[in-house]
Amino acid sequence: MKKRTVFALACMLALSVSGCGGKKADTKSAETTALTESAETTLTAGSGAEIEKQEKGEKPAFQITPFQAVDKEDYGVKIVNYGNVGEDQEYLQLTLQNKSADKSYVFVLKNLEGDGIVLRTSGISETVEPGQEKQVNLIFQKNSTYSLQSFGDLTFRFAIVDSNAKNQKGETDVFHIYPYGENKEVNYVFAPNDSYKQLDDNEIFEAVVTECKQDQFGNENVFFYLRNKTNKRLYINSDKGSVNGETRSTTRYFEVGPGQSLFGFITYQDLTIPEAEIKELQFNLRVQDVDNLVNGPLLDKSYTITP
Repeated sequence: MKKRTVFALACMLALSVSGCGGKKADTKSAETTALTESAETTLTAGSGAEIEKQEKGEKPAFQITPFQAVDKEDYGVKIVNYGNVGEDQEYLQLTLQNKSADKSYVFVLKNLEGDGIVLRTSGISETVEPGQEKQVNLIFQKNSTYSLQSFGDLTFRFAIVDSNAKNQKGETDVFHIYPYGENKEVNYVFAPNDSYKQLDDNEIFEAVVTECKQDQFGNENVFFYLRNKTNKRLYINSDKGSVNGETRSTTRYFEVGPGQSLFGFITYQDLTIPEAEIKELQFNLRVQDVDNLVNGPLLDKSYTITP
C-alpha cells in the first residue's frame, strides 16, 4: 500500500495539479520567506461553493501558503504545499532542515490537532544529516465527516532531537496553520447524527463509528470519533481483526490526552472482497495509561460492526 501511495503522490506532484496555500507559526520570524517562484502564489483549495460563500461574506476559502514554521539556529521546518491524492487522501508537504555542521537531527511529529481534536496521519519520523534538507509528505485519510478543510486551526507538535544524544526527550516545537485566517471564526465541533453507530460508552471513553469506506487502494477503513473521559493520557492500539470471520491485521495505535478527543480509523488492507459483500467487521481496542504501561491495559475489548 505504501508503494502505491508514494507512487500516486509522486505522480500528482510531478503533474503539478495540487494546490498551494497556508499560514502562521507561533514564532514571528521568517513567515514571509519565499520558497520557490511557483510556491509564492497563494492558491485556494476550496470548492466552487466555498468560494461563492466567501464572495457573499460567509466562510472564507481554505488556503495554505508556504511559510517558515520553525526557524531555530540548528534546524527548521517549512510548510511547502498542500494537495490531494485521488479522492481519498490529502497531503501536506514539509521541508525538514538541518542547519548544523556536525549533528544529525531526528524530526518526530508528536501529534497534529484540528481545532483541539487529535487527527490520525501517516506520521513523520525522519533523520536529517548535517547541512541537509529533506522533503516529506504528511498524508491524511479523507472521509465524509471531516477533512483538513473542516478545521480553522491546525496545531503541530514536533520533537526534534540530536540523533547521537542519549536520554533526551527533545525540544517540542509548536506551530499553527490557520487556513481561513488567524482571526476567522472557523471552528470544527463534532456533532453526532443518526447515521453514526455507537461503538462504546464506558468509564474510560465514548466512541462512535462515523463511516465504513473502501478506499481507492482496496482497503476497508472504519472511521471513528473517540472522547477520553479520564484524567489520564491514553495509549490505544488495535492488533486483531477479521472481515466476514476471516482474520485480518488491523495494526493501529493512537494517543489521546486527558479529556481530549480524536478522529481515528482502523484499516483492513488489500481486501479482495467487494465492499458490497462485507457483512461483518471485527477489531479490538486495547487501552493503556501512558504513564503506567507496566500495569497492563485498562481495557482490552473486541467490537463487531456491520458496515
